[in-house]
Amino acid sequence: PPGKTSNPPSSPITLREQAEAIFLERTAHTPEPLEAHSPEKLKEMLHELHVYQIELEMQNEELHRAQKEMEVSQARYFDLYDLAPVGYLTVSETGIIRESNFAAAKLLGVSRRALASQPLSRFILPADQDIYYQRRKALLDTRLPNTAELRMLGRKNQPFWAHLELSLADDADGQPEFRIVLRDITERKEAGRL
Repeated sequence: PPGKTSNPPSSPITLREQAEAIFLERTAHTPEPLEAHSPEKLKEMLHELHVYQIELEMQNEELHRAQKEMEVSQARYFDLYDLAPVGYLTVSETGIIRESNFAAAKLLGVSRRALASQPLSRFILPADQDIYYQRRKALLDTRLPNTAELRMLGRKNQPFWAHLELSLADDADGQPEFRIVLRDITERKEAGRL
């Protein structure tokens, strides 16, 4: 379609050149040339162009304001998610970790980058994997949040007791994904044994 380009403009000059080309293409199909219009009609058209230019400037200012709001929102998200004192994980329906915050990576003893694309079950002791899978199944069946206490592997493959709060949400494609809050409860569990 007219106005579509295969490559986004990389500079104002390129954008100007593209706009000129589109203008020439569009005006080639107009029934009469600009010279055929009366001075009054040309003034009216010029007025409309000025109003349109102001409208575009106002839209541009609104876009800049929205971008600033988004940047503030992203910073707030970073503070709430990444710097939270508990671990947060987003896990696909197939059990693959998609996202994690710093606390989750620290609890599991790996970097966030190394954590992404790993199956969460890799960090759960084999004896406790049934607990995890039962909670996941219950969540998929009922869509009601639930919790689990199980043993996981942390730094240097040392086991620790974890409390998981599981909830379900839909990803951008409408597929279910698990949201998991992860807490180390080893001290509480060990205190209960005394």
